[in-house]
Amino acid sequence: MKSLSLQIRGYYLSRAAELARPETRAASEPLADWAVRRIRLDGKPFSFDGHEYLREIYEDTGAHVCVVKAAQVGGSIWGILRALHACLSGLSVGYFFPNKSDVLEFSKSRVSPLIEDNPFLAKAVRDTDTAGLKRIGPGYLYLRGMQSSVGLKSIPLDMLVFDELDEATPDAKTRARERLSHSDYKRILELSNPSLPNYGIDEVFQRSDQRHWHIRCSGCGEWTAPVLAFPLHLGEEVRILRRRANGTVYLACPRCDAPLDIQAGEWIATFPDRPIHGYQISQLVSGKIDPAEILEEYERTKFPDRFYNLKVGVAWADTSNRVDAASVLACCGDEPMLERIPNNVACTMGVDTGKDLHVVISRRIAGERRQVIHIGVARAYSELDELMRRYKVATCVIDALPETHATRDFAGRHPGKVWMNFFSESQKGGPRWDRDKRIVQENRTEALDLSRSKIRERLVVLPRQVPIVAEFATHMAADAKRLTEDEETGAQVYRYIKTGTNHFSLAYTYDCIAALQDYSLGAAVVSISDWFDDPIVGART
Repeated sequence: MKSLSLQIRGYYLSRAAELARPETRAASEPLADWAVRRIRLDGKPFSFDGHEYLREIYEDTGAHVCVVKAAQVGGSIWGILRALHACLSGLSVGYFFPNKSDVLEFSKSRVSPLIEDNPFLAKAVRDTDTAGLKRIGPGYLYLRGMQSSVGLKSIPLDMLVFDELDEATPDAKTRARERLSHSDYKRILELSNPSLPNYGIDEVFQRSDQRHWHIRCSGCGEWTAPVLAFPLHLGEEVRILRRRANGTVYLACPRCDAPLDIQAGEWIATFPDRPIHGYQISQLVSGKIDPAEILEEYERTKFPDRFYNLKVGVAWADTSNRVDAASVLACCGDEPMLERIPNNVACTMGVDTGKDLHVVISRRIAGERRQVIHIGVARAYSELDELMRRYKVATCVIDALPETHATRDFAGRHPGKVWMNFFSESQKGGPRWDRDKRIVQENRTEALDLSRSKIRERLVVLPRQVPIVAEFATHMAADAKRLTEDEETGAQVYRYIKTGTNHFSLAYTYDCIAALQDYSLGAAVVSISDWFDDPIVGART
């Protein structure tokens, strides 16, 4: 009996020691119960009422959790509370934002009021309390922007929280993750409004187990995930939202139109064996948002990308803002890439520089149509010289950066034929050619717009489909237009962002710019509306 009591005592002592370790304690203490019992928000006790879908997310202690969220669904509060809870457990947390101004605003408007409203948290803050660093209990909370690598150096961390991930660059996230290397706990939380498909938070979600809030209809028994049932094309019937005779709107079963109880749902993973836990939260399942507001905005929105991102909570891109790989491959013809061309034909060439040199060469055929005759990767500028000779290139446009000296030397070897390209978002109108400096400048958004439009209009014939052509199509799909807002003026403009590797996309765009050069007229600027209407004159000698 004494031996048994010693064993029990030994178990409790070892268990107590285990729970005393910060990494174990943080993983075992239930955040949901802690929040309900101790936290006040805006002067009221914390509650999951109207946000029942959040409870499982609060209880999730997975090593990597990502949350794709619509606006005003409670995701950011989860991130803050998870960070504070970890600090009280003795862990160091890095809470990252795209830039420094976001950090200051978040610290002032979200973190500080939360601490002030909860005396036990205010009491736990000691020694250090600045906008970017707070010591909370035995742990530290670092609030950092990801624009500068300086803010990420020399900080050992146990947990990373990436907020508004779609506004940050992928390389910044990689640098931040290195801060976990010496931790035994290692937790990563990612949350953001989505933007483009396969970019930012959506790229992480696509690699996750993809959990959606499913609701069982009390009428017919059908299970429905509202976010998956919402149409992705404006103008389609919305079966998940129905209007009553009195004009009010309710969440409906798409099968029988019976009302759905949003609180009586559960998270179901599409790929349950994947290690990343991914949640997609839509305003459709929030008890705090009137479904009529969502339906009315769907019917009248002028900015569908903002609607789908912030209301429905899904990544979205209009076909006019992005070409997909299938659309590119639809331009493939039956001919292989050409090794040489006839003596009386001249070509244009576009080159994107970097570790390798990505090349696209085309020639004009009937009417406005062009034929891409070569897609390839060169390892050295000497290979570009050979391509110039072999394809009798009359005009080549090459990315001037980052290899400025090498491109200048290349242009010097082919006077009058090679132009170094510089993009300028502020430039209006057509490209500007500086013959003395061998430079061409144009608006980046307009150039990418026009190069994509020729794919959509099938005015380009690509070689028959082989692996490198498929790679070209993938690169073309990686550039997508996104609505951005100027922080100072509030002006909204569309700009292209890179969602993946895009070297051939840029090389093709440079080739399109090269096709503008009209030697017969000697024009310094060609109207962008005549992008493919200018004749390519024969090769010079």
